[in-house]
Amino acid sequence: MSAADAPRIPGLELVRPLGSGGYADVFLYEQQQPRMNVAVKVLKREGLTAAIRRQFVDEANTMAQLGDHPYIVQVFRSEQTADGGAYLVMKYYPPPNLAVRSRAERMTVEEVLRTGIQLASAVETAHRAGIIHRDIKPANVLVSQYGQPGLTDFGIAGRGGHAEDVDEDVGVSVPWSPPEVLYGQSNGDSRSDVYSLAATLWHLLVGRSPFEQPGGDNSAYALMPRIRAVPVPPTGRADVPVSLERLLSHAMSKRPDTRPQTALELARGLQAVEQEQRLPRTPVVILDEEGNSTVAELPRAGRPEADHDRTMVRTPTSIAVPETPRPARAVEADDDEDEPTTISGGVILAVIGVLVVGLVGALVWAFGRDDEGATPGPSANIRTQTGAPTRAVDYPEQPAIDARSAAGSVTFTWNYVGVEDGDFFQLRVADSEAAVADAEVVTVKGAARHTVKAAGGTLVCAQVTVSRKSGLTSPRSPIRCQTAD
Repeated sequence: MSAADAPRIPGLELVRPLGSGGYADVFLYEQQQPRMNVAVKVLKREGLTAAIRRQFVDEANTMAQLGDHPYIVQVFRSEQTADGGAYLVMKYYPPPNLAVRSRAERMTVEEVLRTGIQLASAVETAHRAGIIHRDIKPANVLVSQYGQPGLTDFGIAGRGGHAEDVDEDVGVSVPWSPPEVLYGQSNGDSRSDVYSLAATLWHLLVGRSPFEQPGGDNSAYALMPRIRAVPVPPTGRADVPVSLERLLSHAMSKRPDTRPQTALELARGLQAVEQEQRLPRTPVVILDEEGNSTVAELPRAGRPEADHDRTMVRTPTSIAVPETPRPARAVEADDDEDEPTTISGGVILAVIGVLVVGLVGALVWAFGRDDEGATPGPSANIRTQTGAPTRAVDYPEQPAIDARSAAGSVTFTWNYVGVEDGDFFQLRVADSEAAVADAEVVTVKGAARHTVKAAGGTLVCAQVTVSRKSGLTSPRSPIRCQTAD
C-alpha cells in the first residue's frame, strides 16, 4: 500500500497511509471544513468482486445505522467512484488498536472489565437492530484519544442464519470464533457474538487468543480442533478474580445454549465482577427492543437515587415526567437522575396546609396510587398524562454463585446486589455443565443456598436466577461445578 493508491476526495487532503486489510486499505486524511482528521477506507482494485463490493456497501450502511452509539465507529459518508472503486469516510481513532496494544502491555483487570461492558453495549445495540457483527476481535476495537473503545469492521455483519446462507467470499477470524461457526452449523447469531466478545476480553488479559499455544502450531487448522474440544484455559494471571475466569469460560461454552444468551447478560455479569472488586460501575448504553428509543438501566435498591421519588409529593395535574426518549439515540444506561418534579403555586400552598395539619403521609399515599387504586411498586410502568410509558423497573442483578463440597453433598450459595424482600430463586442442577440448560428447575425460597446430595466423586453443576413477585428475573448466573467428597 502506498499514497498512490489513495483516491482524490474533494474537501479532504491525504496525510499518510494507516494500514491494509484483506480487501481494503485505510488512509489518514485531513478534512478541510471543519478541519479535522478522518480515516478513509478504500476498496482495493485487485481481486475486487461483486460480492466484495456489495459487502463494502453493506458495511457502510450498517455502521451508519449504528453510528450514533458512543462505542461504534461513526461513518460520515460513503462514495462509489466512476472507475468502480469505493471509499468510506469514518471517524479517526489514533493507533494502536487493542490487538497491538495487548501485545505490547498488560491491560489492567479494571480496564478490561470497563471495555467489555462498553463493547457489550455496542454489540447489544447492534443485535437489537437485527445486526450480528460476526467478526469481533481485538483488531476490530479502536480506541479514541479519550480512551473510549470503538467497534469497527462490520464488513461481514449480517442478520444471522444457518451455514447454507454463508457467502463463499465471507471469511471468519478463527482464533475468536465459536465452534458452531467454524464447523458450519451456524452463520452466527447473538450467542456467537457473545463468544467472540468473551474471547476478545480473554485476549486483552493475556495478550494472545484463548487457544493459541506459545511456540506451538497456531494455524487455523490447528486452532479449530482446540476451539471445539479443549476447555477454556485460565488466564494464568493472579490478579484476575475467579468470578471473571468463570464468566469468560461460561461465555465461551462449546454449546451456544449454555452461554449468556445476550450481550446484555454478559455485560451484567461483568458489572457484577466490578461490584465484587469494588470498582467504579461502568454504565451499559443500549437501545430498547424495538431499536428506536432509549432504555435506561434502572435504579438499584438501597441507593439514594433509587428512593428519591418515593419521598416526593406527586400531583396528577402538574407533575413533570421524564422526556420521551428520542429515536436512535443511545443514553447511558446507569443514569438514575430523574427530571425534577414541579408543582404549581396553588398546589404548593395546599401542600403547606396539609403539612401543617400533619396529613402529608396521607397525601403522599393518595397521590402514589394508580388508576386501579393500588400503589405502584418499583416494577410498575408509570404513564404520563399522554399515556406514554416510562420505565421504572428494578431488575435483579445477575447473581454470583459458589459451591462447597462435603461428604455426600455439594452446597451452592449465591449473592447479588439489590436484595429485596420476597426475592426467590430458580436453580437448575445437573451432573455436567452441558446438561444444566435442560435440567429441571428447582425453586428455592428464603436463604440463598441449596444443598444437593451426591455420592462421593460425583460432579454437580448448578446455575441460578433471582426472581421477584412482579415476575422480573435476573440474568442467569455463570454455571458452577463441584465434585462431592
